[in-house]
Amino acid sequence: MVKNYLPMAIWLAVPTVLLLIPCPQGLDPKAWTMLAFYAMAIFGMILRPIPEPAALLVTIGIYSVGFGGTAVSAAGYGTSTVWLVFSACLVSRAFVETGLGKRMAFLLIDKFGRTPLGLGYVAALSDLVIAPATPSNTARSGGIVYPILRSVAVTLGSEPGPTANKIGTYLSLVCNGASLSTASMFLTASAPILLVFSFAQSVLGVNITWGTYALAAFPPGFIFLMLVPYLYYRITPPEIKSIDNKAIAKVGLEELGPITKQEKTLLVLFVLALLAWSTSHWTKLDNTGVALGFVGGVLIFKVTSWEAMLKEKNAWNTFIWYGAVLGLAGGLAKLGFFKWLGQIVVAHVNFSGLGPCTVMALLIFSSLPLRYVFASAAAYVGTMIPVYLMLAQAGGVPPMLAAMSLAPSVLLGSFVTHFAQGASTVIYAGGYVSQKTWWGTGVFVAPLATAILLALGFPWWKIIGLW
Repeated sequence: MVKNYLPMAIWLAVPTVLLLIPCPQGLDPKAWTMLAFYAMAIFGMILRPIPEPAALLVTIGIYSVGFGGTAVSAAGYGTSTVWLVFSACLVSRAFVETGLGKRMAFLLIDKFGRTPLGLGYVAALSDLVIAPATPSNTARSGGIVYPILRSVAVTLGSEPGPTANKIGTYLSLVCNGASLSTASMFLTASAPILLVFSFAQSVLGVNITWGTYALAAFPPGFIFLMLVPYLYYRITPPEIKSIDNKAIAKVGLEELGPITKQEKTLLVLFVLALLAWSTSHWTKLDNTGVALGFVGGVLIFKVTSWEAMLKEKNAWNTFIWYGAVLGLAGGLAKLGFFKWLGQIVVAHVNFSGLGPCTVMALLIFSSLPLRYVFASAAAYVGTMIPVYLMLAQAGGVPPMLAAMSLAPSVLLGSFVTHFAQGASTVIYAGGYVSQKTWWGTGVFVAPLATAILLALGFPWWKIIGLW
């Protein structure tokens, strides 16, 4: 019983303790009060005494009633970023409802799934194809890609337990690796990426378009994605060496039936959205506007129904916690908290003699051990990213280089545990991979992925003029 109440007690004690501490000199007292509730929000995501969205609603509810913070608390829900994530999450429901995501996966199995390594690349490419329109890789990888690959493993006689190593362990680890890799490659492929840039805008004044981020993140991300199936094939080699992929694909496609009008319409809308996002630098189309238009198109052409979108719990959950975090963080920025903290950081941190790339490499690699503490990427971003942004600023790192280095590293650092990211939790729950294997491979793959990102990213971002 004590164990059950301990997270709740700690969570509620956090703002109480901070409010009892006098406001530091040089900081607006209102900012100190808001910081207490921002800390409560972050601890709510870390400890999870109640579901994350509920914890955030309770936080902003107490702040609104007790300290008149309604306007600040609600401000995050009026930002374009929160609506971009929410809209794309709603659209992801259409990929499940229509079966288009499954059809793409089975077509790839038919073409490339003759061997376990080929199936590994099917997992990677399937995730990549739908990543730009699904900012929840929990929904994308855990709800579409992994269930298909898991059913293939079962068909091949690989179940959790004694037969897991036949192919199930390998496919589970590849699905996780592909999920984290693709999530780092597009602004609309993972909510934490957009959260990083929201902080970067508040702290450093950085803005980035969908197309610019894709241009910067796709090349290094794609190269690592193509290494993932082979890497795990060497680390956890499957016992099965050949697969009757044609039969598996045939059964899967027959169950889906002929391609429907809804699938065709969704595919057209998806391509149009990608074109609009990728050309927004020239067309001046707003990223959020395109996402809202995508939702509108899905509804007006009856690709899926509003009732189905109401069932997309992940979209509504994300909307609640994301808007609350943005509201509180934005309020802190307006009250000068980050500027105040940045001055303290600059006064106590010395990066003299180190170049900007060296500073960022040190910061990002030092962050990997911290990932064992955080139960979600969102909690990690909300807690650590503002700190790292200010440390980067103190080290003289160009703002865009700092943001561009940190954003994809949030996902790639999630390799370390099975709970660092939502999709990882879902895949781990499949039962094919032991914690020992997951953590054992993660302690090797996370630094490798990070090293590849930075080794390829630093020169590439220089070439395209980001810094």
